This record gives sequence, structure tokens and C-alpha cells, in this order.
Amino acid sequence: MEVKVVLYATLTRYHPEGKGNETFTVQLPEGAKVKDLLEELGIKKEEAKQVFSGHKVRREDHLLQDGDKVAIFPPVGGG
Repeated sequence: MEVKVVLYATLTRYHPEGKGNETFTVQLPEGAKVKDLLEELGIKKEEAKQVFSGHKVRREDHLLQDGDKVAIFPPVGGG
């Protein structure tokens, strides 16, 4: 199956083509979950504070569907 991914802030370094926060496609096996996507991208789960799919926050055990668009955000700091 195929999911579209966009990475934000410090996670843009994991873009496979080095193109920052441009959307890219990832091929995953049927039955893949958010945690499988993070693993495929080399992102540690503590680096991914918020994962959105279908305009909802998703946990690492959320089952992804073909065609999903996933946005991944790191923890936010600041003052």
C-alpha cells in the first residue's frame, strides 16, 4: 500500500530525498501501522510527538490505509 507523508520542523531531515517538508510517498505492506511507518523512515517514536492522519491525532498502533496522508510533528519547545 502507499501512504503520503509530510514531515515538519526537525523531522524534515528524514525526508528520503532531502526535500524538507515536501510530501513524499512511502510503500508499506498491507496491515502497516503508524509505528511501522516511523520505523521505515528511521524516526524514533520519541521524536514523533504528534502524528495526524485523516485530520485526527493517531497513536502508534493506528492501522494505516492505502492512500492515507500522514503528517508527523516533533515535540515543540519554546518560550
